[in-house]
Amino acid sequence: MKTINWNQASELGLIVRINREILHPLGLAMSRNPENGASEMLLVSDDGAWVYATPLMNVPPSLSEAETRAKIAEWTKEQQV
Repeated sequence: MKTINWNQASELGLIVRINREILHPLGLAMSRNPENGASEMLLVSDDGAWVYATPLMNVPPSLSEAETRAKIAEWTKEQQV
């Protein structure tokens, strides 16, 4: 099985999407340690929701789906199956 770490997922914009689209509406947020690319926990909002300014939430992903898939392929091509 091939893997990428959470730092790489962040570089792809995936943590923002996971947080914004799935976790934040539930009052949760993924955290990660940028030193090792690990995520050990989810943060729980004190008031039940993570709310951000509308302009911040309307920022489109920085990479297209094709660019994201290419990066993943690049990162995993050296890994053993």
